[in-house]
Amino acid sequence: MHNPQEVERLRGLGIVARERIEDCVGGPTLIRTHGIGKQEMEQARRLGVDLVDATCPHVKVPRRHIEKFGRQNRTVFLLGDKGHPEVQAMLSYQTGPVVVVSGPLDLPVLDPGTPVGIVAQTTQSKDVFQQLVEAVQSKYSDVVAECTICDDTARRQEKGVLLAGKVDLMIVVGGRNSANTCRLAAICGAVQPRTSHIECAFELEGVCFDRVSKIGITSGASTPDWIIQEVDAWLARLE
Repeated sequence: MHNPQEVERLRGLGIVARERIEDCVGGPTLIRTHGIGKQEMEQARRLGVDLVDATCPHVKVPRRHIEKFGRQNRTVFLLGDKGHPEVQAMLSYQTGPVVVVSGPLDLPVLDPGTPVGIVAQTTQSKDVFQQLVEAVQSKYSDVVAECTICDDTARRQEKGVLLAGKVDLMIVVGGRNSANTCRLAAICGAVQPRTSHIECAFELEGVCFDRVSKIGITSGASTPDWIIQEVDAWLARLE
């Protein structure tokens, strides 16, 4: 869903995006990787929508922790991007107070005795999560943290950083509406200033390759192989 080129390709195959559950009655409906809210799921069942649940299993993990922490009377700090569909779906599972924060500087002021639980959107940075945990532990006495960041996301970020340190130019391929791709580009850019975030091969026309002998390529989790292959083929012409 967060790769415009793949969404367009699927549309050509007759697979279309719907924004409302009530528009899905009458045909099989695939729930995207980010999942949908608890209320939307219940509405789909009431309407008899033919659902195929493709929600990523990793995405379901923080939901369970949010429910558990709420039942334990903990205030949950959720490290995530406000308004992101994954985060919005996670919030629908709250059984107590949940505060979405972007990092340690975004923490609210609560009573120091407040029991706290910490979880993360699956595509967040592990470094930022650890910083958040340390900041919360310095302010509150009862803290339980569950690192719910997807291993694939963490590996992409770690390998992206390593690769960015070895090349003259870094290319990050993926949708600009993809949170994990944008974060990956930012992480690589902190190591290699000559980092370009592109969605598809033709955008390479606008990238400067002067004084470049080594190019690194990485991609966001939602980037399909066919786009990566097109980028690789375009770059091969530079040799």
